[in-house]
Amino acid sequence: METVKYQIFVFLYTIYGGIIIGISYDIYIVMKGKRRKDKAITSFWDVIFLMLILFICLWAIFSSNYGDRRFYAFIGFVVGFVLYEKILGKFGMYLFNTVRKSIVRFFTTTNHLILLPFRFIYNILWYPVLKIVRKVKFFLKRFKKLCRVPKTLIGDTKKYYKLIIKKQIKK
Repeated sequence: METVKYQIFVFLYTIYGGIIIGISYDIYIVMKGKRRKDKAITSFWDVIFLMLILFICLWAIFSSNYGDRRFYAFIGFVVGFVLYEKILGKFGMYLFNTVRKSIVRFFTTTNHLILLPFRFIYNILWYPVLKIVRKVKFFLKRFKKLCRVPKTLIGDTKKYYKLIIKKQIKK
């Protein structure tokens, strides 16, 4: 037989689980962002998030009362989630957005600094090669046109030769 003290412990533990679910939800929303347009990727992340929620619920239930599912335990999850969203939700979203922006800024700056010498070497080596390749392509186009001139000239001469001969024969 469960005592009231034990039931209060389980209820508080599931409230704690609900708060963890609220934090996970805010992190999920920040990571997902507003730019996700692809339904397959969004569905994949939704399934991952739901599996995380299931893991948190099972962890809280098995840690507090050895897997015994009671109605007040599920009410505790809801109460914990609502308390987090109403009291700390906006601060949590602000905090997670700030952390995300800082991480993105750090990696962008680091990426730029790491790639800077390689870009410099790339520009020094590749730019002259590109100029040479463009010039060669330009001259190759002209050369191909010049190579077609004798062939076109011979073809046109054959075509118009018959017309000229027919006109001279008729005269």
